[in-house]
Amino acid sequence: MLNLFKHELFSRWAAVLGWGIGLGAFGVMYTSIFPQVADEVSLLADLQIYAALGIDLTSFEAFIASTTIQFVPILLGIYAIITSTATLAGEEDDGTLETLVAMPIARWQIVTAKAAAIAVALALTLLLAGLINAPVLAAVSQTVEVDVAPGQLIAVVLSGWPIVLAFTMIGLFLSALLPTRRAASLTLAVLFIASYFAENLSGMVSSLEAIKPFSLFTYFDSSADVFREGVRAGDAAVLLAVAVVFFGLALWAFHRRDLTVGAWPWQRPQPES
Repeated sequence: MLNLFKHELFSRWAAVLGWGIGLGAFGVMYTSIFPQVADEVSLLADLQIYAALGIDLTSFEAFIASTTIQFVPILLGIYAIITSTATLAGEEDDGTLETLVAMPIARWQIVTAKAAAIAVALALTLLLAGLINAPVLAAVSQTVEVDVAPGQLIAVVLSGWPIVLAFTMIGLFLSALLPTRRAASLTLAVLFIASYFAENLSGMVSSLEAIKPFSLFTYFDSSADVFREGVRAGDAAVLLAVAVVFFGLALWAFHRRDLTVGAWPWQRPQPES
């Protein structure tokens, strides 16, 4: 299993580098332009469209939280959707999963090695993005007054790992449960988008408050408070618990999966008791 983990992790080095640099550049863009657009940004702070998207422009800390901190995990979520649904269902579509299953390694070890490799890759990607942003923040702090230290920024960028991991494990479960990668990725994309807008809209429409706890974005803080008060341990625990639950479901679903058949769950024969 260790060799499989190493192979899975190494095979993702290009994605880690590419996504890490891309996400880092995204954050650098917003951080570096703030001194030049600070006055203009303050004039846009009251627009309802920004409130609907959960964007706060009232201070530098709020600006960074609402841009870099909020959107880096959302953008990385695209990679999570791609890689989690390609891991099992995608490999089955490509015809490579059957060869792996035929090797002397248990199915639970296959899922565990792949899940662990993706989890480490996601953490490394966020770490790289944070490291790229830290020196830019240090340079900006020489021109404007900020209450965010470079190390603090790295830690907060890494706080996006639990929510991305949660969606990744959901994707891994769907990849093991549904017959094709297309079905799994479409389902996960719908859940991801619905979760994002459910959290934002529930804060604006009182009748939707009941659905807020079901949105994973409820447990991800992208406000200026994350710099002042730190990451809420309880929220991170909820996201990690979701990841663990869906990882367990992925183990169960893959154990029952009949490879090459491509059948929906209700079309599969039930095991004899």
